[in-house]
Amino acid sequence: MLAPIEEIFCEIDDFCNEILKEEEKILLADPNRRRQRQNTLAQSELMTLMVLFHLSAYRTMKDFYNQCVLGSLRPYFPTFVSYNRFVELQKQTIVYLILFLQRMPKEQTGIYYVDATKLPVCHIKRTKSNRVFKGLGQLGKTTTGWFFGFKLHLVIRACHHLSEKDGFFWMLR
Repeated sequence: MLAPIEEIFCEIDDFCNEILKEEEKILLADPNRRRQRQNTLAQSELMTLMVLFHLSAYRTMKDFYNQCVLGSLRPYFPTFVSYNRFVELQKQTIVYLILFLQRMPKEQTGIYYVDATKLPVCHIKRTKSNRVFKGLGQLGKTTTGWFFGFKLHLVIRACHHLSEKDGFFWMLR
């Protein structure tokens, strides 16, 4: 594994400690919750595993977890959970991961990813009788054929995420 695991974990762990302290100040406890048991994998460990997956050459999370995490990364994460539990915990972790990536310093790359999808209003045969989006909807074409409606475009700017210490960088794909 080429990624600097300890450095990535330290950055994520510092962020998690900071954000969880702020969260405790703001959020109220749920009175209906009966158990206050902690997960065996910490939030920072889950986030680190998700980042390492995106830095790896694995195509599926299941292969990454079963082969890499339970194999070569086992010394780094001694308290592992089953793959099914790991997938359940990812749902809670994704918000923190997005916050972490937003706060990291970024270097502009000038690379943009563009995608488009159709938002059809009605079937192409009924374009003349459509009154709901009259004047707004238009005929359009995609690789799958013609449609009547709108086209939604999504543009994502790619950035290198830079660490403030030691000048190393790692890029999320």
